[in-house]
Amino acid sequence: MAAIGLISESHAVYEYLRSLGCCQRCCLRYLGERDSNSYSCVEATLMKAGMEKERDCDSGPERKFFKYNPCIVCLGLLQEELSVDDVVQKIVDGVLKASYDCDNFTCALSLPISFQLRAHSLWLHLVDKFPLSFELQELRQETYVISLKEVWKWTVAPLIAKAINKEIDSGMKSDFFVGVNMVYSGDEDECSCLLEMHADIFMIRKTQKRKYHGNLYTRKAVDLALQTTEAAHFKQFFPSPPPIPTSSVTFDNITCTHNSLFIAGRYNKFSRTLSQTPWVIDGERRMESSVQEIISDSLQKASRAEGIKFSASGREDVDVRTLGRGRPFVCELLNPHRIKFTAEQVQSLQTDINKNSKEVSVRDLQIIQKDQLMNLKAGEERKIKHYLALCICLDAIKPGSLEQLGSIKDLTLSQKTPVRVLHRRPLATRSRTVHSMKAWLLENPTKLCKNENVTMFKLDIKTQAGTYIKEFVHGDFGRTQPSLGQLLGGVCVDILALDVQDIELDWPPVINCAQG
Repeated sequence: MAAIGLISESHAVYEYLRSLGCCQRCCLRYLGERDSNSYSCVEATLMKAGMEKERDCDSGPERKFFKYNPCIVCLGLLQEELSVDDVVQKIVDGVLKASYDCDNFTCALSLPISFQLRAHSLWLHLVDKFPLSFELQELRQETYVISLKEVWKWTVAPLIAKAINKEIDSGMKSDFFVGVNMVYSGDEDECSCLLEMHADIFMIRKTQKRKYHGNLYTRKAVDLALQTTEAAHFKQFFPSPPPIPTSSVTFDNITCTHNSLFIAGRYNKFSRTLSQTPWVIDGERRMESSVQEIISDSLQKASRAEGIKFSASGREDVDVRTLGRGRPFVCELLNPHRIKFTAEQVQSLQTDINKNSKEVSVRDLQIIQKDQLMNLKAGEERKIKHYLALCICLDAIKPGSLEQLGSIKDLTLSQKTPVRVLHRRPLATRSRTVHSMKAWLLENPTKLCKNENVTMFKLDIKTQAGTYIKEFVHGDFGRTQPSLGQLLGGVCVDILALDVQDIELDWPPVINCAQG
């Protein structure tokens, strides 16, 4: 016993709390008991402290009264004889049905607002009844009385953990969260006193239901009201001590959620008719699939996630291929039910994705931690991207002009938002850098174009991330300055095809498949 005995009137306080209708565990809470083991073996704890003597089950009507009536503070939540076993079984059934494969969990309890009112009511009464124990020592309810939720976790959560074969994480750091919601039939009636007690807070909330989403009594609002309420004023509207409840708190539902699982990799896109993300305009789908869906569908199915968020290091247009090492990406799997994957299983997922699509290929697939996401976006505008463009010019290009492009280094461009994306991006002027480029004439251009008077060439270019390559080539009606045509002597140049050759971001780490 860590605290019983610190209160000079502990025996008297205990007997009085019992006479009011407090269960044994709540008595221990108000006596300041901080040893979690004391609540698991409450009868033995009280007998050892001399608070209780071993009694026959038919020892008197007052004991039957306490056994069958809900506690005036916890409303039966901590009373084994009322519904603890039933609640535990319902929680266990819900968790097992949800089927998560994690090893530990955090349990959070949501209680009706009546618990706050009743706890405050009892505290004020004890301060009046036992000033030597509660008032003169300047003890505060929230720091002295052990939290009801804490005792519930000490006594009930271990039963849940054993039944679902998972460890309880009392530090609230587990990725798996089990939210338990309890309800009380008398909650609305008991809380209605707040409308008169604090009309300045709750009448306003009542008239502005939309603003508060119809949630009139919130824990935060009630806490604020009680902290600023004089004891005499509180007692005018709510009885102190609280009355014996006519019904106990009951189980409503549980909510099981798991923090996101993050899987990263790099992808190649070999199609010129495939968008990176689903392309839907005005509710109408424009393409059958996307890079995101090809990759995500397999991952979502394997993890049994409820949803998925796809992010990549930039994006390519529908008609642009991504070759070379591919583009780094990450999939955030929302509320995954399966989170345990071996390296071999992740490799198998990668193989399945690659077998199921000829348009997209994935490499270096791996599970990462959330804090590694910053590497995907770090230096977004400083990354160098390498492109290869097939260009066409209807004008004669001066001899040596293509070769001279190779001598240009770190050319600064001024690019206004392209006309083709103005419908979805704000108008702005951005400064971007072309780090290097080189160009050469295409061999046998007549294979692609029957017009022998045109010049076709390839442009190998490295630029700052975020540079609009197409607009640099054709100028976008003068919105990009300078353009490739200007650099070649004022000719008209257009782009026929564009490939991403490399994104110079060494992330995620390369996976050596031979080593698993």
